[in-house]
Amino acid sequence: MAFRMRMLGIDGGGTKTAFTLLDEDMRVLERFELGTCHYAQAGFDGAERVFAEGIARAAATGALGEEWGIGLGICGYGEGADATRRLDDIVRRVCAGRPYVLVNDVEAAWAAGLDLADGIVIIAGTGSIAYGVCRGRSLRVGGWDFELGDEGSAGWLGKELLFAFTRESDGRAPAGAILDLVREELDLADDFDLIGFAQRHMAERGRIAQLAPLVTRAAEAGDACARDILARAAREEAAMVATIVRQIFPAGDASRPDEGLGGRDAAIPVTYIGGTFRAGALILGPLARALPARCRLVAPAHDPALGACLLLRRRMSQEGAAPGEAR
Repeated sequence: MAFRMRMLGIDGGGTKTAFTLLDEDMRVLERFELGTCHYAQAGFDGAERVFAEGIARAAATGALGEEWGIGLGICGYGEGADATRRLDDIVRRVCAGRPYVLVNDVEAAWAAGLDLADGIVIIAGTGSIAYGVCRGRSLRVGGWDFELGDEGSAGWLGKELLFAFTRESDGRAPAGAILDLVREELDLADDFDLIGFAQRHMAERGRIAQLAPLVTRAAEAGDACARDILARAAREEAAMVATIVRQIFPAGDASRPDEGLGGRDAAIPVTYIGGTFRAGALILGPLARALPARCRLVAPAHDPALGACLLLRRRMSQEGAAPGEAR
C-alpha cells in the first residue's frame, strides 16, 4: 500500500527554486518561487535562507496540515564531497525532523519524467545533465557546470548566441535575426560594445542563460545560425543519452525479445525537462532524430516538482524506511 502524506516538493535550479504543495494524491495545492538555491551562486548561507523561507511560507499556508514530508531535488547536490556534506547538514536543519529525501535535481527529474520507470531523462535548463536507470543500476552524464560543459543548456545556448552574433556581424556567417535581437536585448550602440558586455558578464551563468530564448526567436525567424545552435544542442544531449545506453542498458537478447528494456526490439524511453525544450519542435525534432536507434522520445509524465516527493513516498512505503532518512 502506498504511503499517503501531504508533501512539499522543492525543485532547486540555477535560476529559481520552485516550491510545490501537494496533497496525498500528488495533486498540486499551491506553488510559489524564490531565487536560486545553487550554492555556487547563492552561497551555502544563501541556499539555507531560500530553503528555510520557502518551508516556512509553505507551512504558514496551512494547506499541508500537521504531518507532511519534503522532497528536495537540488542542482549541484552530489557534485563534490564537501558541497554534498554541507547541503546534507543544511537540509537536515531546515527540515527540522520532518520526513524528507534529498537528491540531485536530475534524479528527481527522472522520477517525475518517467514515473520511476527505467529509462533516461535529460535536464537542459540553466545547466544540462542526463540520468538513466536500468534494472537497479543508475548513471549520470554531463553536469560539468557552465565553465566546463553544460552543453545544450540555456547557459551554453546563450554563449553560442553571442559567438554567432560576432560571426554574423563581421560576415563570417549570413546576417540573420540574431543581429537585431542581440542589439535590442543588450542595447548595443555599436556591435563591438558586445566585447564590454562579455568582459562584465560572460562568467555569470545566470545572466548568459537569460539570453537563450533569443536563440529560439531567431530560429523561428529563419536564422540559419540559430537553427544550427539548436541542432547542435540536440546532438550534445543525444550524446549524453548514448553514453548512458552504452554503459547500463544491456544489449538485446535475440532469444528473449520481450524481456523488458533488455529485449532487442524494446525502446528505451527518453524524456526531457528544462527551459531549453520550450523551443519545441526546433529542438525536439533534431533530438528525436539524434537519439540512438534503441531509444524513443517521450513527453514527461509529471511536473519536475513531483520527482523527489515520488521518491520519498516510495521510500516510506518500503519496509523498514526510517521517517527522517535522507538517502
